[in-house]
Amino acid sequence: MKYIGIVLVLAMFTLNSCKKEDIMDKFVPEVLYFKNDRVENADFKETTLAPGISSWALKARVSAPAKLKEIKLYRDNGGGEALVETYTDFLLSPTVYTINYLVEDISSATVMKIVATDMDGKATARNFNISVSP
Repeated sequence: MKYIGIVLVLAMFTLNSCKKEDIMDKFVPEVLYFKNDRVENADFKETTLAPGISSWALKARVSAPAKLKEIKLYRDNGGGEALVETYTDFLLSPTVYTINYLVEDISSATVMKIVATDMDGKATARNFNISVSP
């Protein structure tokens, strides 16, 4: 009888010590770039500008189930990353935000990077490569 009682007590401690898994912990912010007027392909992350073109309208859909906290946009022309924009006003739509940013004066390969952070502190970074035709 003592043996059954000890097993039951140990079983209760084991079950109580198990952390309940929160399904939201598995979801990190997502960054998807627009090819035209919408996200057509989740793998779209690069483009090549035609000769004579020196600007690109960078569009992206950023989402986070745990609500967005901050989005940072960086530009790298080969001389290191530079922060160009920070977005923090997500009152109207706290889980989805669309970025429209005109990248100008592109004369060489340029990398634009979006870093999205949610309210739980989880972050995602995704690059967009812009090449220039010779």
